[in-house]
Amino acid sequence: MPPRTKRQPAELAKPDEYLVGITAKIGDNSTVTDNDLIAENHKIDDLRKTGKLKFDEWERPHIARLKAIEDELFKRLSDRGADSTKTDAGTAYISNLASVKIEDGEKLFDFAADHWEIYGDEIKLSIGIKAVRSYMDEHDGQLPPGVSLSKYSRLNINRS
Repeated sequence: MPPRTKRQPAELAKPDEYLVGITAKIGDNSTVTDNDLIAENHKIDDLRKTGKLKFDEWERPHIARLKAIEDELFKRLSDRGADSTKTDAGTAYISNLASVKIEDGEKLFDFAADHWEIYGDEIKLSIGIKAVRSYMDEHDGQLPPGVSLSKYSRLNINRS
């Protein structure tokens, strides 16, 4: 028996099709203008979006089926009063999760200050960048005590 080969759908058979008209090799941009690079960026971005739309369309019924399976298994476990089921195919189990939302920051801050020795290692406080920038503007660029700041630059490309 000959070895199996992976086949691609016809519309995806030429992954480098977007390179038509691009004369420079990938990684060699010394002869390519900024305009060419931006145009290529838009072309590739459009291809990615088209591919994502096709994938999303293909994926939609599969996601719906997965949801139906999960709902049925959850119902069966609940009806049995069980939190898991183990089969030859695998195990399904119910996780009971909880999340916390701060409703009153001032009360939490007072609580943290009063009970720091007991709960301090589990209490997380945060400060927004707007407040940090405001503090820095008022204090000659100094950061608030106990705060660090990391910065990065990102290139954005917009269409004309």
